[in-house]
Amino acid sequence: MRLEADVAIQRAEKVEAKVKILEQELLTKEQEVSSLQHRLAVMEEANEEADKKLSELKTNSLDSEQTKTTAENLNRKVQLLEEELDAAEKNHKETVEKYVSYSVDLWR
Repeated sequence: MRLEADVAIQRAEKVEAKVKILEQELLTKEQEVSSLQHRLAVMEEANEEADKKLSELKTNSLDSEQTKTTAENLNRKVQLLEEELDAAEKNHKETVEKYVSYSVDLWR
């Protein structure tokens, strides 16, 4: 009976240590998600600003070479921002999936 109690205590201590590690990992992931959400909001704002500038350039429709070059640069910037946004959204999705996985593992 004493041996069984010792084994149970050891198992409980291992589980508690694992829970503590998982809680720390969860906190880290939550911070990462928060950081990614902030970064995503900043990128979306930058993307909206770039779209607004691009829209203004299209309505002005100046034929000068300088305007054409500026529009091309903004198109490239929008493309890069969209690619960064896609990457950030993918990373955010993966992080949320890991968070859910860790949460499920935590309760097992």
